[in-house]
Amino acid sequence: MRITKQLFFTTLFFLLSGLVFSQITEQELKAQKEKLQQQNSALKKEISQLNKDLQRNQSESKTSLLYINSLDSKISAQTKLVNGLAKEKRFIEDEIYLKQLEINKLSRELNELRKEYKDILIKAYKNKSIENKLLFVLSSTSLREAFNRVKYLQRYSDYQLGKAEEIMGKSEAIVKEKAAREKSKQEKEALLAQQSVMKDELENEKGAKQKVIEEYKKNAGTISQEIANKQREQKTIDSEINKIIEEEIRLAKIRAENDKKAWNEAAKENTIASFQSYLNEWPNGDYSNAAKKNITQLEADNRGWQLARGSHTKAAYQTYLKNFPQGQFASTARLEVSKFEKAEEEERLARLERERLAREAAEANKPVEPVVVKEVEKPKPVENPKPDPAPEPTFKEKSGSAELAADFSNNRGRLPWPVARGQIVGRFGVGKHPILNIQVDNDGVDIATNKGSNARVVFDGEVTQVISIPGGNRTVLIRHGTYFTVYNNLSFVSVKKGDRVKRGQDIGRIYTDSNGDTILNFQVRSGSVKQNPESWLSAN
Repeated sequence: MRITKQLFFTTLFFLLSGLVFSQITEQELKAQKEKLQQQNSALKKEISQLNKDLQRNQSESKTSLLYINSLDSKISAQTKLVNGLAKEKRFIEDEIYLKQLEINKLSRELNELRKEYKDILIKAYKNKSIENKLLFVLSSTSLREAFNRVKYLQRYSDYQLGKAEEIMGKSEAIVKEKAAREKSKQEKEALLAQQSVMKDELENEKGAKQKVIEEYKKNAGTISQEIANKQREQKTIDSEINKIIEEEIRLAKIRAENDKKAWNEAAKENTIASFQSYLNEWPNGDYSNAAKKNITQLEADNRGWQLARGSHTKAAYQTYLKNFPQGQFASTARLEVSKFEKAEEEERLARLERERLAREAAEANKPVEPVVVKEVEKPKPVENPKPDPAPEPTFKEKSGSAELAADFSNNRGRLPWPVARGQIVGRFGVGKHPILNIQVDNDGVDIATNKGSNARVVFDGEVTQVISIPGGNRTVLIRHGTYFTVYNNLSFVSVKKGDRVKRGQDIGRIYTDSNGDTILNFQVRSGSVKQNPESWLSAN
């Protein structure tokens, strides 16, 4: 008997523990399932978009790198989706299992409730007469006991009703759980059908990719020769670009030195005329913003100085210094203030001398002799004061190439793509061709796009050079301060050297070769140093 009780309580403990564990697991399972369904939904959208891209690319060429790359992306997305659907199926199976456990638990509880309710009904039947209940109350030994027995009968009646409602609740819960289980089973069947279709499509796509690659490799010799020719052409272009950039750097250095020299001369003179002369010579110079700012300040400075000069008082000069502490006549104003302060000091000393003589005369009972004290004259203004040199401008006041370079460098990872739509099929540096077993050295990135696409400027700048190789295509070099971007493999261009271009502006059509590949070679350089363009382009 004792062993039976221990076994009963041990079983009850594990059942209760399993109940709590099941509830927690079901909640976590639901959250994981919803998260997985969101991921699978995103993959389905991605596959749908890739299907559209593949249809468009297939109409242009089934052997283009863009088509093969899109096919590869679709296979990758489909593989992830098949794996995701398999995980989702396992989650649904676990969900069905947990629902069945809940149904079993509710069924056991319902049976127990029915047994209890049966006992209650039997007792109620035996004591159903009103006389028995009345006798039960009247047989009380005190009024308080009678009151308690009435309350007991009421609670017992409520208990009976409660048990009936509990049985109905358990029955409804079982029906609900069974419906949820059936829904999960239907969801599982639909998922199995979907998974089967996706697996078939995946195998078909893998086969299609293999055929396309085999077709591509049939022209391996021709393509390898074209790549070798392009590599030689690229070296020629690269050499030309290096020369142009080196020359640009040399000229930029000379321009910066002359710009600085002109600025120093204007700042030394520090007049409206000198800064206007600088702007006439260097309208886009590194100090053009500072020159414009100084002209505005000097105009206000001159008005303040003329006002102080007209009043010629200590207070007027102090007001000027307060409003223009770095003004062009600040040193002269301080000199005038010091002269007034010196005159005031002389006046103060003369007054003290008069007071001292008066005290001495009063102490000696002598009449005060008139003391002749020389009157302190008002200071005369400085004649033809020269302006102070202008202060060195801060970086924020500079403009031109320095500001443009700073703006460009702040856009790392945020530059727009140089095409409307495209995929990177060749990465920066030394690497292997995506299909053929040959080595490729890339100074930028190769971006495959659709036939007829244009190249776009990624940042405001100036066209430094349009390079054309005999028998080859065209390259556009654009300067952004001390940075350069290169747009290579254009069939024709719509800009010329010296043109100012804006972000997003079309500059030429990208060449489409005999294989149907429309590939733009895009490069970024800081001075003559080659950069990885992927680190500059935005993720989208």
